[in-house]
Amino acid sequence: MPDIVRKALWSIMAAGTTLASLSFPAARAQDTSAAVLARGEYLATAADCVACHTAPGGKPFAGGLKIATPMGDVISTNITPDPDHGIGKYTEEDFEKSLRHGLRRDGSHLYPAMPYVSYSGITDEDVKALYAWFMHSVKPVAESPPTTSLNFPANLRIAMSAWNMVAGTVPPESGDSATFDKMRRGKYLATALEHCGTCHTPRNMMMSEEQDNYLAGAPLAGWYAPNITSSKTSGIGGWSEDSLVQYLHTGHVAGLSQAAGPMGEAVEHSTSHLTDADLHALAAYILQVPAKEDSAEQKPRQNFGHPVEEADIRSGNLTRIDDLTEMDGQHVYDANCAACHGMNGAGTTDHYAPSLFHNSVTGAGRPDNLIMTVLQGVDRTADGLHTHMPGFGASSDVQRLSDTEIAHVVNYVMKTFGSGDPAVTAAQVAKLRPAGPQNTP
Repeated sequence: MPDIVRKALWSIMAAGTTLASLSFPAARAQDTSAAVLARGEYLATAADCVACHTAPGGKPFAGGLKIATPMGDVISTNITPDPDHGIGKYTEEDFEKSLRHGLRRDGSHLYPAMPYVSYSGITDEDVKALYAWFMHSVKPVAESPPTTSLNFPANLRIAMSAWNMVAGTVPPESGDSATFDKMRRGKYLATALEHCGTCHTPRNMMMSEEQDNYLAGAPLAGWYAPNITSSKTSGIGGWSEDSLVQYLHTGHVAGLSQAAGPMGEAVEHSTSHLTDADLHALAAYILQVPAKEDSAEQKPRQNFGHPVEEADIRSGNLTRIDDLTEMDGQHVYDANCAACHGMNGAGTTDHYAPSLFHNSVTGAGRPDNLIMTVLQGVDRTADGLHTHMPGFGASSDVQRLSDTEIAHVVNYVMKTFGSGDPAVTAAQVAKLRPAGPQNTP
């Protein structure tokens, strides 16, 4: 979507009047028992609160993370219980209005970078547990992150209700979410706590989620959150429940996929900490989401490719890397990738460095995620294993590979091991390359 259209949409989102907020049930004596606090901590983990409310190198929940929008950066707030810099003065009702309705304590509107559209589905009892944990278990941090300052007229928070009117919300669940049956629990996790649709559902002209295309795939800060519907061609309908559970728990399934970027964060901070029962519930629900097809995906992403026959270096002509002013795709691969992924693309025998064939990143119809992986690398810790691949976009703030070289190696890898040459250009890479030092994905 052109930037001018996005800016216009953000202007529309900031052009209405304040809606009356719904009231939370009357407050009662707060339960701060160990069981309630443990439940609150688990829920906060499932909701992945730490990912957005912690800046790189910052203190947990102290805010400061920059979330890019067409109208400027939304900067996450301090949600520790510090009374002056965080949410220490929030009542339980204030907390509920913020979480489920996008309203701050002073009555002003939050920007939808805060996924209150999804969190609106959280049960009353779970809201109470979350509030108890944040207020009594999170360490207060006396720091105020920079204030969000968007371009006019998106800086007029009072009018966010115009967008709320068209965005829709997840209806709140009732009862004790811990007692839900498997499929109901999976739906609750996917639609409310884990808010999968926030990234994986495409958005309409008003930037609200297209519910008729739930989980059908969408662009996300340079990455592409893929189609994860039950389509066997475009989605993950060919995955087993156990495979999806393994992916959510570890971020890696040999012969299928590996998590990087925002999904790597989600695995590291959230899904890898869920119980087996919840992982199976979540996987079972996602695998039955109605299939949506994507013209960019011609066959299952993980079904592309095969190992290449390794060349015999004792014969033929060799080209010295030093003789090249700018390397073509094969030479970039040989110099930077082959040591881990192998000359034949098979990866390491322990799968730490994944195979580049039978890989949903190289087999995708879009090159976005491979470009971003080459630029930013991979850095996630899940199930006790730290997985790291260096980013080739920058090293100590100095560019390592040029835009042209990254375009060449992406085209080479996808043509050789994946879905085919996507004809990536240096201009496409330049558009995705971060302007400054890169954070870990």
